[in-house]
Amino acid sequence: MRTLRTLGPLVAVGLLVFAAWFYGTTSEHPANARRPPVVTDPAEFRLPAGGPPESPAERTVVVMLIDGLAPAMVEAQETPALDRLRREGAWTHHMVPPFPSMSLSSGFTISTGCWPERHGIVTNRFFDPERGFYDHSRDADWVTACEQLHEVAERQGVRTAALGWYGEVSASRGKLASTVRYAATWEEYPPDDRRAEQITELLGLPEAERPQLILAYFKGPDEVAHFRAIDDAEVREAVAAADRMVGAVLGAIEAQGLEDGVALIVTTDHGLVPVTQLINVDYILRKHGIDARMVATGTTAFVYLDDPSTRADALAKLSGYPEFDLILPEAPPPWSHLGSGPRTGDFIVSARPGFAIEDRGMWPWFLRWLAWVGPEVVGSQILVASHGYPPDTPGIEGVLYAWGAGVRTGRELGRIDAVDIHPTVTHLLGIAPGEPVDGEVVRELVADPDAAP
Repeated sequence: MRTLRTLGPLVAVGLLVFAAWFYGTTSEHPANARRPPVVTDPAEFRLPAGGPPESPAERTVVVMLIDGLAPAMVEAQETPALDRLRREGAWTHHMVPPFPSMSLSSGFTISTGCWPERHGIVTNRFFDPERGFYDHSRDADWVTACEQLHEVAERQGVRTAALGWYGEVSASRGKLASTVRYAATWEEYPPDDRRAEQITELLGLPEAERPQLILAYFKGPDEVAHFRAIDDAEVREAVAAADRMVGAVLGAIEAQGLEDGVALIVTTDHGLVPVTQLINVDYILRKHGIDARMVATGTTAFVYLDDPSTRADALAKLSGYPEFDLILPEAPPPWSHLGSGPRTGDFIVSARPGFAIEDRGMWPWFLRWLAWVGPEVVGSQILVASHGYPPDTPGIEGVLYAWGAGVRTGRELGRIDAVDIHPTVTHLLGIAPGEPVDGEVVRELVADPDAAP
């Protein structure tokens, strides 16, 4: 009897572990859906046919995108390099990302100058009826329209370097810039100090070999800020490290004597907002008998109903929850710019500030059983900050600093939309923006606002 009493709890624990594993890895989850091949060894870049024999660019432009660099982080930390950009250039802490304010949708918006309804990268993870499951891919073949900064520049004869940049490679076309530093997985991305070294090495090349557009992605404070308070010591150190990277690039520009010929832009993809609770959308759908595939990350869940004719019933069952809003693709808020294509699903669950949403495929495997047994809302013990909220959410805005050739000095700017960065960069280069483009040149930033490319 004593042995049975001892084994009973062990058996129960074993069954619980097995259930957690089984329900967490079942094949119905979106992560097991069909996906296009991953780009692992992109072909060499091929110059566009009929391109100009000489670069028309008036100057060199360096763009440093630092993931998750929120204004509150900068304001709470000594940042001598960014402070210098403020004094000697133009800046704002009101760079407004698209909705949802996620890294991939925001990064492609910055690169293309188009809203997600045009470029097609509607969030970090979604379904496409033709291509399958999208999951944080930087493959340019996912882009449905619009040209990225490196494509626009190379088409017009401007040599470009894309360092971990959005859409720098294509599964069907290979590398899309003269210089590409591509990593197939997140783990292969270099540390930020190495990324800064890549920029300085490019700036040190002879003029005939030097790229005139350098686009570089930095991991920044985003990853640590998700799991620490925004004012945590580790986050402050990550911000200080990002500032040192900016200082290193500034130092390289000056060491090469390029101050009069280089413009530097430092920006981010989004801010971050504190989170205290997680919405268990998987469980809520099951509780209400809503048959659907759901893909969630950050603060939004894209819901794809098995039977679209059940949408009215599903919306009625989900309306009235105080933790989230429901967004309909055909009747969106004016700030969404997501369109009504199939990638947006039948409707979107958008968490309100303080709440986040991650589907079970993003949870640790030993917690995925909560998608079956509830509760609807759980305390967030690990994730303490997130993004994805609507652009008017306090804290979700990002930063933008501009310095150097062609940039006004000592100018504090107002609101800048993410789509405005692309045409502003092409203006500084002296070339035409992509076609189409939704953004506008930030006239208050540039020294020659009336100049035409």
